[in-house]
Amino acid sequence: MYLGSNFHRFWARCGRHELHPDDAAYLTDNPFTAGVLPCPFDGPLEKARVVICLANPNYAKVQDKHALNSVLLSMRSGEEKLPEIFADFYRRITGPIEMDVDKTRELVAVLNICPYASAQMGDRQVRLASGLPSVWQAQQYLREVLIPRAQTGNIYLVVMRKLQLWGVTSGVDIAGNMRVISGREIGAVMPRSLGTEIHSWLVQKGHMPKRHDPPKPV
Repeated sequence: MYLGSNFHRFWARCGRHELHPDDAAYLTDNPFTAGVLPCPFDGPLEKARVVICLANPNYAKVQDKHALNSVLLSMRSGEEKLPEIFADFYRRITGPIEMDVDKTRELVAVLNICPYASAQMGDRQVRLASGLPSVWQAQQYLREVLIPRAQTGNIYLVVMRKLQLWGVTSGVDIAGNMRVISGREIGAVMPRSLGTEIHSWLVQKGHMPKRHDPPKPV
């Protein structure tokens, strides 16, 4: 799904650059967090069964940027699990799916429309991001790879932040396993009804064990 794609080849060219070479000319006055490598996605994008499309990373509370950058660089393989250091954040997003931490790290990937971190994604960041080649690449990957996979039932795809940057419209009914959710700009928390729907699909596909009812009292 990811390895060998245009998106993979694009990010393979970035290496340890703080800005992707194709983005650098557009970010001479950089409003994003300095000293942090770009992060186009978190988790096993190559093998994920649930892909959640968000805005951009926020590492304001991370003190050790060297350790953080090591994690970010390793994730570009597309095969690493969701990193444990952000487990609380992932639980907040995926809580309604009701899967344990290990399954979350193995089955879920987060795709960022903008790969550069900031404490907030305000108007200035959005305006600059809209013209970045890396953002165009994310949009293209969504349309050419992820949406077709969701339409054919291979993954469950959820878009719930910065819909205008992703180029999707809230409320549009897209066939298959794709949901576009508005009103999640602050918490990015998945609606409980959608979490239940995704959980049932994962069980049906054999990606999660079926929940057993508790034994009845004798």
